[in-house]
Amino acid sequence: MSPSGSSKWIGIVLIWLIVIAFGAAVAFKLILKPDQKRKLEKITSAKSQYDAQITINLDGFSGYSVLRSEVFREELKASRIRLILKDDQADYEKRIQDLKSGKCEFAVFTVDSLISSSARLGDWPGTMVLAIDESFGADAMVAYKKGVPNLNSLDNPEARIVLTPNSPSEFMARIVRAHFTLTNLPSDYFVPAEGSAKVYEKFASADPAEKKAYILWEPDVSKALEKEGSHTLVDSSKIKGYIFDVLVVQREFLAEHEEIVGKVMEAYFRAVYYYRDSMEELVLKDAKAQGSPLSQDQAKAVVKGIRWKNTVENYAHFGLLGRDDAKGLDYMEDVIEKIMSVLVQTNAFKSDPLDRNYSKLFYNQMLAKLKRDQFHPGKKINLLGQEMGGGDVENVRGEEVLSPLTDEEWESLVAVGKMTLRPISFGRGKSEMNFQSQRDLQELAEKIKSWPQYYLLVVGHARKEGDVALNKQLAGRRAEAVRDFLVSNCNVDPVRIKAREAQVFKRGGEGQSVSFVVGEKPY
Repeated sequence: MSPSGSSKWIGIVLIWLIVIAFGAAVAFKLILKPDQKRKLEKITSAKSQYDAQITINLDGFSGYSVLRSEVFREELKASRIRLILKDDQADYEKRIQDLKSGKCEFAVFTVDSLISSSARLGDWPGTMVLAIDESFGADAMVAYKKGVPNLNSLDNPEARIVLTPNSPSEFMARIVRAHFTLTNLPSDYFVPAEGSAKVYEKFASADPAEKKAYILWEPDVSKALEKEGSHTLVDSSKIKGYIFDVLVVQREFLAEHEEIVGKVMEAYFRAVYYYRDSMEELVLKDAKAQGSPLSQDQAKAVVKGIRWKNTVENYAHFGLLGRDDAKGLDYMEDVIEKIMSVLVQTNAFKSDPLDRNYSKLFYNQMLAKLKRDQFHPGKKINLLGQEMGGGDVENVRGEEVLSPLTDEEWESLVAVGKMTLRPISFGRGKSEMNFQSQRDLQELAEKIKSWPQYYLLVVGHARKEGDVALNKQLAGRRAEAVRDFLVSNCNVDPVRIKAREAQVFKRGGEGQSVSFVVGEKPY
């Protein structure tokens, strides 16, 4: 080999040696040195008191105060689980995306928001594992009596409803629209306002004669009702089985860490049990910590309007108790079906995105295990150095039963609105219903059961043409036939329903029909 060739190869070798040396230096700096540093940190650090970490996405609603409570955090800590809470300001789209991507393992949703946000995402990344609470008056539609004396007054092209989009208040508007006759309310009836406080501001500055209703949540409901001339059109204490808050877990996390999910559920039930007699104090403390302090009266109104679900009530909602033991509480599968019906009826979806596969949205095996193990949140538990007591029995709280009315009380009922139903068909001069009308009445019965605090008048209408006395008798028989069918075939409480003929005659087909008026006792 010539001297020039040798020099060339020596140069190549030197270049490769430089490259290798540089690579080694980079590897040492980027890999070996950090690894040595991590090893050094490990051998000179204490062992963490936590074996796992979870993130829960939620917002500032007072119903979630138990999740923010000291007891819940300490219970998790006792199970070596670190808790991180992430307030996303009720951005359900971000919440469902974070759940899908794994940025959070748990999230809180209303059932309707879980359905809607998942459907828009085109994926169902989370499943419900427990019911947190049900709104029991904390959400309400209020108005000024001068402009909107009842729900029927919203059946007008000029009527509008002020609410917070993509929230329980929007869903309440959808429930009302789906269940009551508001044919003339325009499709663009929403007037958006970001949050209950903004809705209240619009209410407080409104002209009382305007045909506007306002949907708020506590404490703004109580503030609105202090205004002269204001009243409640409907609140969530009148609705059963629609406005639920639930704890949702990412499916992959549940599959891989079922034991951790179980510990989270146990911690939550223990915290609910611990605060069962001191929710007002918890809500006051929680609101102050979030920078939105409440008065004692406001806290009382908040607690009155929220029904936190205990362990046994969760067994009922998730189908682990028989119908009698469940005391009328809706099974979660039925809740989802009812909510889906409202969303489809009000054009949130063109069709059911779950295709009636409603059990896809919840998982009850963790609750079933707690039930098999005879879990009780108050037995042999010491929280924050305090004994919780001897483990009082938890009960399923049933619905308040309406009392029978006298004829005079039936006459004095305040009309809330007219329930939506296809016209009930009768043969000319007859009081017998056809098969389709019977099916329609079964659908109506489910609506009636969803409004357990209202009475129902079945009003038979008479034709103006022909014999007046005979027509009125026929109208009364038709109303009685409908009432009897609802009571005998649909299990509607007879105390809640009364039949009568209308005093005003109608022409044509309307004179051969019945209508349904929802009413309540005057305040």
